[in-house]
Amino acid sequence: MKKLSVLLILVMSVLLLKARPEANGYVTVDGKTYFCESVKSGLKYMNLTLADKTILKVPFNKVDAYSCKGRLFEKLPVKCKWAPANCTALMEYVTTRGGLRLYKYCKVQEHGEFYDCSFESAHKEYEFFVFKDGKFYLHVTQENAESVLPFFGIQII
Repeated sequence: MKKLSVLLILVMSVLLLKARPEANGYVTVDGKTYFCESVKSGLKYMNLTLADKTILKVPFNKVDAYSCKGRLFEKLPVKCKWAPANCTALMEYVTTRGGLRLYKYCKVQEHGEFYDCSFESAHKEYEFFVFKDGKFYLHVTQENAESVLPFFGIQII
């Protein structure tokens, strides 16, 4: 009888622990990490739903890093010819190899002019950057992509 009651208590405790909602992601804001049940992104703010159902509204410029749906984003410096001097952005972590980390940066671009019908509407363009120990290491361009991306195990089509 004792074994049965102990077994029943163990099964009930496992079911209770499993019923508790798990954090689906996290957001780091000014060095403080919040574990969230859900993260919703807007244009300027992120809405975080915490485990106790509290909703926080955080501006994107204060977010240092976040993880949502298995994807990791970190605020890193943008280093290329079109970026201002101290520009930082949230970049998506892609992969790591040999102490080097590859990140993807998404930007929305418009090209061309209306008067000569060469205008292209807004569309996403991706830039890839390599960082070593949190510092900028290399900007992946058309010229070096054929050697850099296969190093990280990414096939070029």
